[in-house]
Amino acid sequence: SSQESSLFFRLPAELRNEIYKALLCPDTPSPFAITHPSKQHTAADDLSVRGFNQPSTPNIHLSPAILSTCRRIHAEALGLLYAHNTFHAHPSLLNTLPHLASPSRPVLYSRVSGLINRWQISLRLDTDPRFTKEKVTAAFSGAEYLEIRVWQAQFEACDFAVLRLFTGVRGVGLARVGGSVDEGVARALERSMMRREGEECRC
Repeated sequence: SSQESSLFFRLPAELRNEIYKALLCPDTPSPFAITHPSKQHTAADDLSVRGFNQPSTPNIHLSPAILSTCRRIHAEALGLLYAHNTFHAHPSLLNTLPHLASPSRPVLYSRVSGLINRWQISLRLDTDPRFTKEKVTAAFSGAEYLEIRVWQAQFEACDFAVLRLFTGVRGVGLARVGGSVDEGVARALERSMMRREGEECRC
């Protein structure tokens, strides 16, 4: 077939994988780097100064058109795009209709969004949430990475009730909480979410 005669598919699978990574998830950390973060932080790591709904990789440049080249490339590379990039969770639907670069281009199909393992969600503290603790737990438990960025229209205008809905999340590889939140509350929630699934908080 034409695929079998293609020079690209004669390359070793490992080399094709590196090409896919360069096109679909450049500069994204490996799973090991996610779960073993460096102690050296840059300004980009500071959630307190990050703009509302700003992703972990604000200047992301991808080439997803390669997935439309042929079925074989689509099958080999699709998982890299969704598993290695950090997607924005929907502020009310959570892991339904997430997006990578723009809310106007959400992921529509659950079979694809189910591949996502790195999440970022931006939440307002001064509005009533449109989700339950049970839905949050089901959506984000076991994620490789979960970043929660919270904000409010007026400083110290509300409490952190919205964040309590995340206390059932478990098994997160690396959890980060920042924005308009007390540092002690943020660190405690991070530790809670990184506990093993089924492990209760004794704090």
